[in-house]
Amino acid sequence: MEDTEIFSLNQILKAGSVVATDVALGGTLTPKQGRAFANAIKDNSALLKAITVDVAGKLTKNRTAIEGLRGQLARHIAGKAVSEANLKKLGVVGAKLNMVNGVVYQLNLTDEVLDDNQDNPGFADEQYNAATMVFSNDLVYLGWVGTDDNDLETAPFAELAKGWLTVAAESANTVKATYAAVANDAYATVKAALQAVVDNADEDVSDNLTIYLSKKDYNAYVRGVAGEFRALEILKSGELLEFEGRKLSPQIGIPKGVYLGSPEKNLVMGISTQIDRKRWYSNEISSLCYKFVVRPDYEFDIHKYVTIVTEAVAP
Repeated sequence: MEDTEIFSLNQILKAGSVVATDVALGGTLTPKQGRAFANAIKDNSALLKAITVDVAGKLTKNRTAIEGLRGQLARHIAGKAVSEANLKKLGVVGAKLNMVNGVVYQLNLTDEVLDDNQDNPGFADEQYNAATMVFSNDLVYLGWVGTDDNDLETAPFAELAKGWLTVAAESANTVKATYAAVANDAYATVKAALQAVVDNADEDVSDNLTIYLSKKDYNAYVRGVAGEFRALEILKSGELLEFEGRKLSPQIGIPKGVYLGSPEKNLVMGISTQIDRKRWYSNEISSLCYKFVVRPDYEFDIHKYVTIVTEAVAP
């Protein structure tokens, strides 16, 4: 299996002991292995399955995204090339992905763990699933909290990449709006913010928005709706996943008071299939160690279809 080949644990488990010189393993996964690893990361997350995850063979890529555009038809004139004016009016169409900088995850398997799993035929699969789950959870989280592309080894987590909120805030082409908070009324404040997202979104995608918001703001909205309409079942389930027909998607990592509206597939996370793997034995911690380096990037295909809404600053 693909995962067993990536960890190559069978012979080590059969031997019953680890010889440091025999377990050293390095290099880049094959394109097939890299794509399988990236797809496993995607499949572990409901968000990643909903948005666009571009698994690319190279470290940079210019995407083309015209499926969601309107007004692309033009008059055909025999012998003349089609004008690009319609595309130009939309600005940049298709994300420019830069996946040069990598993020690393190290997995340590102690001697005790290896001994306990000598007769476990699914051990390699379990480690594969664990590693891809860690990447899945952290890459989604980084997509919301990432503030910078700091290429230093000492970079804090939030500076491993610019996430969607930072990209939206820094772009000259996204829609930016504010809302007025209602004193001592979290429900009314959230409603005002959601209304600002819907009202300011580009009309081409207004009906197809997903609104991403913090867990705290989402919970305040659910409690408010349940109380206003005496809908106890909503309060019990904690679910009310839309506003005026637009899907709500609460996410860990989005700050309270910040809202992002966009069609789901307009959110892009790139992952290069050039995934590095290294294996060695550490005498210091008596563990078989694996290190995986994955190269992600976060973008939007069409920036004008993105609306970011924040609380208005009092004068």
